Amino acid sequence: MEPFLSQLPNAGILLLAVLVLNVVLLFICIMQSLRVSRMRKSINRLMTGAGGANLEEGMHRLLDQVDEVKKMHSDQQFMINRLSQRIASQCGNVAIIRYNAFGDVGSDLSFSLAIVDEAQNGVVITSIFGREESRVYAKPLEAGQSPYHLSEEEQAAIKKAMNPPVGA
Repeated sequence: MEPFLSQLPNAGILLLAVLVLNVVLLFICIMQSLRVSRMRKSINRLMTGAGGANLEEGMHRLLDQVDEVKKMHSDQQFMINRLSQRIASQCGNVAIIRYNAFGDVGSDLSFSLAIVDEAQNGVVITSIFGREESRVYAKPLEAGQSPYHLSEEEQAAIKKAMNPPVGA
């Protein structure tokens, strides 16, 4: 019996082609092995991280920090709301009406001064100036009203304070 390869007409060429194909496949295997090795190094570096902490621990730490920031934001929002309420309760709207209380005094030396907050609570102060004497009155305000009688000038000052001009 003769060997099988010797019976083929181009056995040498076929043998050479198989040998070249094996070398190409060996080269491809080496290249793939190098890629896998580089990929493992990258994954190990990513999973190990700085200071020996792995990716999972780092993510947990970041999520804890996000929770802390959310809590701080919530606390700050609460404080902002409280400050907004306090600012609204401050008497920041002020208006004054000057007038001549008596015909014999030639100038607008009498006045009514209204000081109110956003809820229209506050005080109206009136000074009546006369030639012989001057008087000052203060009347409390709740929701823009007073338990005491309000003069027209006092009501005008309250209305002006409760409706400040646009841009003021």
